[in-house]
Amino acid sequence: MKQFLILTFLISLFTLGGTFAQFTEFHPELDWFTIKGKHVEVHYHNGAERTAKVVAKIADEVWDPICSLYDYEPDKVHYVIKDLDDYSNGATYFFDNKIEIWTSALDFDLRGTHNWLRNVISHEFTHLVQIQSAMKLSRSVPAVFLQLLNYQEERRPDILYGYPNYVISYPIASVNVPAWFAEGTAQYMRQEFDYDNWDSHRDMILRSYVLDGNMLTWNEMGVFGKTSLG
Repeated sequence: MKQFLILTFLISLFTLGGTFAQFTEFHPELDWFTIKGKHVEVHYHNGAERTAKVVAKIADEVWDPICSLYDYEPDKVHYVIKDLDDYSNGATYFFDNKIEIWTSALDFDLRGTHNWLRNVISHEFTHLVQIQSAMKLSRSVPAVFLQLLNYQEERRPDILYGYPNYVISYPIASVNVPAWFAEGTAQYMRQEFDYDNWDSHRDMILRSYVLDGNMLTWNEMGVFGKTSLG
């Protein structure tokens, strides 16, 4: 009976551009341009130049404060600005050093008084810096598998080994930051930023829950409802 210990690096399995950027749409039908900042490059399409300039300015301004908090400085970060859908959000691809910002306007009264661009850029950049600084391996190695195989002793003349009777796999991810913790620290950013503090919108929501008797229980408050997949 022979046992084989196989250490498999999953570099080929994880095509980083496709696996971790599953929501990316490149829109090759558009003309794309690039603004180069001190630490970042901002890529944008026709009609998004004004937003791209603001993003480049903010991204360079928050670079040093966030990097100094984690004592870590990433390579040049690429921001991709999209203003094509009725949707506003941000996404960080920390293996790719890329951040995407969907920049449809969020100017409506019930949201409060936050500067949304400063908020989302600082939030997403905090994700990138914190997760990269905590990685067990480099960005080029997303995960490692330790695998133990055992084969049956029975042999046939036309095969090299017996049939495997057990396979034990132990994955070791290079990312070790829990989703709930990553989201909390990204919301915190840095205390002096004050980009995502308590505002009129959140006050309204909490007040409505209290008046309607719909407050969450302690157990419900203690659960992070999102998974690492969103």
